[in-house]
Amino acid sequence: MNVSVQLERNEVSGLENVAEGRVAAVPEDIVSRLLAMGMVQKSHDGAGRGVTLQLTSKGLSFIRSSDQ
Repeated sequence: MNVSVQLERNEVSGLENVAEGRVAAVPEDIVSRLLAMGMVQKSHDGAGRGVTLQLTSKGLSFIRSSDQ
């Protein structure tokens, strides 16, 4: 998947935090923008604690491409 999305520095940081499991460190306005762009999605954490965020394939592709 070729991801041609331009993210601001704080959005990249938020995406990295989601990838590293630090969702609580992502400000709500950044979460909203990442959700709207399809970079993350809400999911149930499976531990009974409620909803969390996970990368979509688009978000994962962005993270992988930025690591190179």
